[in-house]
Amino acid sequence: MPDMAAPATRLKLDQQALLPADPHADTAACHAALASGGADFLQLILAQGLGPLWHHRLQTGGRLDALPQDAAEALREARLSAAGGYLAQRAALDRLDRLFEAAGIAWLVMKGAHVRECVYPDPALRPAGDIDILVAPADRRRAARALLDAGYAVHAEPANISHEATFSHGGVDIDLHWHILRPGRTRVGLTEQLLERRQRSGGQWGPSDGDTLFLMLTHPAFAKYVCSPNMGLGRVADFLLWLQQRPADWPGVVKQLDDAGLKTAAWAMLSWFRLLAPAALQATLDAWRGSVRPGRLRAAYLRQWLLRDLPGRWLQRPLLIQFGFTLPLHDRPGDALHALRGVRQARKNRQHDLGLLLGEST
Repeated sequence: MPDMAAPATRLKLDQQALLPADPHADTAACHAALASGGADFLQLILAQGLGPLWHHRLQTGGRLDALPQDAAEALREARLSAAGGYLAQRAALDRLDRLFEAAGIAWLVMKGAHVRECVYPDPALRPAGDIDILVAPADRRRAARALLDAGYAVHAEPANISHEATFSHGGVDIDLHWHILRPGRTRVGLTEQLLERRQRSGGQWGPSDGDTLFLMLTHPAFAKYVCSPNMGLGRVADFLLWLQQRPADWPGVVKQLDDAGLKTAAWAMLSWFRLLAPAALQATLDAWRGSVRPGRLRAAYLRQWLLRDLPGRWLQRPLLIQFGFTLPLHDRPGDALHALRGVRQARKNRQHDLGLLLGEST
């Protein structure tokens, strides 16, 4: 049986690392956690991309100067680096907006690069390794051509070419999506609905508030396996800050989840967030979890995966994770079979999908 001590210790450290996203944690508590955690805790904060948020919280609370000089300098450097990265990414998004608007391509930016514009006191406090954008499947080739003509180089991974590809230029990576997940993962197509409901936020196109919440509760379940090493605490901070600041039409989100066959996936994500959330938010998360809870046996099975952080401990065994964890995240056996067919179809159509993206003969 896996040792529970390591996951429990990591969970406590992760909770402390998220203190700046806690509405009731004062600056003194943040300073005390950083002081008692020492160099290892500081490295965890920096590795998880939370350094800028910690710097902001301690600086605005007048506690930054009370830190040891090396710790204060490390947080300051993290914030400056994040600001530089944000400026480069924002310039790329502004240029992309002009390119796509001129070409008549409906698009939106999603995930971290969208959330940071909505709920962070300064969007530059939330580093993003890349920019995730969404276009309609029918627009993928025109979007790719616009990026290539703008000087971007394409990196098309065979395993993902059914639904996304990466374009890089000048240190900025853009993940172009035309499906949220690999086709077959959901009962219904989602892209067109998301684009129809898109809205301007922070000067750029993004999903509606309900769709943003839907994405936070579904995409990482399959793409990041709901685990500490893969998820990153930045995504947890995104969710906690979103929950505190944005209105939530929870019945509407539940309907979306039900239509897509992903209520169980959302329950797993909510369970993970609940493990890390401050006390002030736990009642809301408990109520939401109760409304999307799977059957008793499946809930107990999946809860063991989460409590023991089995996806994180078995990252080198992806087939085991996929069959033992992500397939049971689908609401019905038929949904899981549909997902398996989607995997087979995606493998079969790799060259065809590459041709659809780049206009190459296949």
